[in-house]
Amino acid sequence: MNSYKAQTLKHFMGISLMTAAIMAATPALASYPEGYYDSLNGKCGVELMHAVRAVAKDHKVISYGNDTWEAFRSTDIININGTDYWWDMYSDEKVKVGSSKPDNKIMNIEHSVAQSWWKGSSDSPRKNDIVHLNPSNSNANNRKSNYPLGEIDDVTWENGVTFVGHPKSGQGGGNNYVYEPCDEYKGDFARAFMYMFTIYSDLNWNSACDWMFDTSKPLMFKDWARNLLLKWHAADQVSDKELKRNDGIYKEQHNRNPFIDLPALADHIWGSKANEPFKVDDNYVPDPNPNPNPTDPTTINKYLWLSENDSDMGEWEVDDRTLPSAGKFVWQWKEYQGLHYLNASAHINGTPYEALSYIWSPIVSMKDVSSAKLTFDHAAKFQTNCKELCKLVVMNHDVNANAPEYIKEYSINTWQSPGKWTFTTSEEFDLSEYTGHNISVGFKYESTPTGADTWEIRNVRLDLVRDQSGVNSLPQEFDDSDLVEVWGNNILAPEGARIFDLNGREVNGENLTPGLYIVTKQSFQKAIKVLVK
Repeated sequence: MNSYKAQTLKHFMGISLMTAAIMAATPALASYPEGYYDSLNGKCGVELMHAVRAVAKDHKVISYGNDTWEAFRSTDIININGTDYWWDMYSDEKVKVGSSKPDNKIMNIEHSVAQSWWKGSSDSPRKNDIVHLNPSNSNANNRKSNYPLGEIDDVTWENGVTFVGHPKSGQGGGNNYVYEPCDEYKGDFARAFMYMFTIYSDLNWNSACDWMFDTSKPLMFKDWARNLLLKWHAADQVSDKELKRNDGIYKEQHNRNPFIDLPALADHIWGSKANEPFKVDDNYVPDPNPNPNPTDPTTINKYLWLSENDSDMGEWEVDDRTLPSAGKFVWQWKEYQGLHYLNASAHINGTPYEALSYIWSPIVSMKDVSSAKLTFDHAAKFQTNCKELCKLVVMNHDVNANAPEYIKEYSINTWQSPGKWTFTTSEEFDLSEYTGHNISVGFKYESTPTGADTWEIRNVRLDLVRDQSGVNSLPQEFDDSDLVEVWGNNILAPEGARIFDLNGREVNGENLTPGLYIVTKQSFQKAIKVLVK
């Protein structure tokens, strides 16, 4: 996946546009002390890498935990309309800064270079180094696991800022999964990785997790990882946010990330200038497009949900309308002979029951989409009435006069022959009509007392072709979606918000029946799903 910018840059750029001088068009000069990097002059390649390590390796070790959060007050706070929030590069969830650290169930201290990548849990300088530590949404932290960085061929989980999925060919270092940050932070993470594998190149690393590095190489990185980091370093150049963070690191930890202060270092160590002496006072900005060949102005986002290889169904949400009278659920995530699938049934102990239940994918932005194609694999051995009742459904979260209908059903014409459990691929569904909107795709299971067939689904694929149009239409009004709350059976929402049930009927938010509701407002980056229990 070449870029997620059309989908994801809006999340934080929308905030940045509202915040005075958060992201300057041309970054300010780095404020490192005079003479700090003089020892780097005239060196290149491995010699330069060792010189960089000598400059930055000795620093104050900050105790991990409460002291880390105190240090984050100097490095990772964003002020929006007079309120301080933790600057989370893993999600767009806004958590207010309080007098104490946030609840661990909401935010964690995340290592961009995972702790499992090195040997020795007591390796405190590396574990505690705030250059590669960041406040992180706990769910995103869990989802990215200890995966390497990489570009994704198909997405298995995403929150609009962090993406997890299977890597593009030639990437991942043999691991089945990688995590890819949104374009706004690709350079930030690349420079953090360059720092960590330079400053700690002389320490032990765990060969069981050597997807990006090779300790037999004096420059540490495997070829694919080196090329990826140089690409991201050049494409996402140092921002004012990074420079200010680097100053905060110097204040708290008494060292700096040299690859932020001197972006040219990377090329003189790993890149095209690895044989040319580096000069501190001749520090150029890397070319963001070193390839002279014209590039395709589009990008393809490939989503893969409910994969047969997934251990759970991820962020999909069940919306039960009518449960079978003899059962407590319709949808299950099941496994057979090592392969997984979504199972829906209201046939219990030999008896069919009436049921109606939906299941919905995470919200997907269709901004700048020119083409949207969806397919899935499914099976149904007994086909009493499922071909007539069970549907593909799409929920449009943008409710206005010009939007396609709120929930649209699509009949499924491609089924396998009845009498056996054989997965077959559905026909291709064109969802291009939803371009410009935020949608969820899903499935509707319906049954009757005379027919309650079991339906199995897996490998849901959504391919989006986007025009990389930049940030011309980014929202500039403050996103106040974090004010949406549930109190008992009431939904509290900011002024101007509208609340809808899943039939598309607008409700006033009071004394609601249990179920899933959608809260939308023009200022929201995306519609909000709310569950009233």
